[in-house]
Amino acid sequence: MTPASPTPQPADRPSARRRVRQVLTRARTLWRDMTGESAYDRYLERYAREHAQCPHGHGGAHGSGHGSEHGSGHGPMSEREFWRARAKQAETEINASCC
Repeated sequence: MTPASPTPQPADRPSARRRVRQVLTRARTLWRDMTGESAYDRYLERYAREHAQCPHGHGGAHGSGHGSEHGSGHGPMSEREFWRARAKQAETEINASCC
């Protein structure tokens, strides 16, 4: 008997390593969404979408902290400012209902 040669994989089929990497990446994304860790990333994406047509551009002459308590600067909040604003909002907005 001759030993069986390995079956070649089609070129369009991802390798096992690639599939594992895709699954782990998806799991990480879901975990970050569940824990709220991805909130700042979503904020930056939304900010870029909503302010794409702004005449001053991102990080323009007005500085950072658009809409923050640090002034009327133009640009997204820093990550530190974002988390502080989010914590402050959670403290001030009390939800009396159960749901």
